[in-house]
Amino acid sequence: GRAMAACVRDPCGLLCVFFTYLSVAYADYVILRHILVLSYAGSVWCPFHAIVFNCIVFMLVACHTRAVFSDPGMVPLPDTSIDFSDLRSGTQRKNERGSEDWTVCNRCETYRPPRAHHCRICHRCIRRMDHHCPWINNCVGEMNQKYFIQFLFYTGLSSLYSLGLVLTTWLWPLEKGATAETEDGGRVHSHVHIVHCIILLVEAILFGLFVTVVFYDQIVSIITDE
Repeated sequence: GRAMAACVRDPCGLLCVFFTYLSVAYADYVILRHILVLSYAGSVWCPFHAIVFNCIVFMLVACHTRAVFSDPGMVPLPDTSIDFSDLRSGTQRKNERGSEDWTVCNRCETYRPPRAHHCRICHRCIRRMDHHCPWINNCVGEMNQKYFIQFLFYTGLSSLYSLGLVLTTWLWPLEKGATAETEDGGRVHSHVHIVHCIILLVEAILFGLFVTVVFYDQIVSIITDE
């Protein structure tokens, strides 16, 4: 869409989007391969957790994709350049739009509604712009804020789910599949399992804390209408 076309050239945004999908894919791999298959093999909890976690991951990716490709609420550019001389004659043009709070963006050379701001990365004015988020390589604005909040919610939920599975596996193991069965190969296998679990644990904690803070900020801004 138009939003992606405006932001696609931002290297930081593209890198963050790639890192987001990479992190989600890695978490899904560790959950399936090193948590469920090794620790819940033969148990009804294995397919149960696999289905539930992948449903959360699917919703996470779907909401993230919508946030990335949706128009955040770009103010349309005028067909012709604005004659700035009409600003000196009072608020006639503003009153035509039904509000005296409309302002002019010198960069876009267009009128913009109240609470619209110019994004220096997207190079456009965004209605009810909250901020430009590199993790979605797009602005968070009037039209895509709901997708962004849903993305934060499912990211936090997946982080909490991952954290719970890792800790449960360590504290109350159902199977001993991750322990060394052979003196050499088993020990290596166990070490790889532990390393993956530690990495996932750190990832879940960091992402979980980060999205919780941003999610709280988004909810507060909606409640207070800021």
